[in-house]
Amino acid sequence: MDQNLRVLFDRAIADEPDLRLVDLVDDAVAAGNGLRRRRQRLVATGVAAVIAVAAVGAVNVATPAQRSAPPPTVPAAFGTLVNRACQAPADETATDAAVYLAPEITDQQRAVIKHGLDADPAVGTVVFQSREEALEKLKKVYADTPELVDHIVPSQLPESFRITLVVRTQYAELAERAKRLSGVDEIIGIDCPAGTSASAVD
Repeated sequence: MDQNLRVLFDRAIADEPDLRLVDLVDDAVAAGNGLRRRRQRLVATGVAAVIAVAAVGAVNVATPAQRSAPPPTVPAAFGTLVNRACQAPADETATDAAVYLAPEITDQQRAVIKHGLDADPAVGTVVFQSREEALEKLKKVYADTPELVDHIVPSQLPESFRITLVVRTQYAELAERAKRLSGVDEIIGIDCPAGTSASAVD
């Protein structure tokens, strides 16, 4: 039986063309190279993926969890117009100005700014406005729409110096001088009609 199978097998492959050993070796080498290249690509892809995951993990570890954020600061412009008869911002036509102080200002910086404004020839009057005073004025101005200011706390408002100008045309030069003072965060020009004050609550 086994002998018969062998004979049948020999007859079956007798009609097949002879394959040279060199060809078989070349085919095997080519197949092996193809497998090697595919394996290298897979390994490279895997390494890249591991590096990417590690980088994301490192960023997550390096970035501490967010703590509760401090309350947002109310934009200075929101508190500028305590007198609705005035317009802000104004440049060439400014009669008044609000000099807003940096949140982390020191007592010494505040005193230097006050002295600089008092001595400036373009300035008529200088009035300091605390955070608490600013909030009280806002509440009076927006009494008809309390939802705009109900959740504002003094620490969200900046301190400021409210000044009047001697001459309208001097605002630009005054603003440049004021911005150079350490502790000044922003200065906004205000245009008020004659006989009115930007700080007055109507």
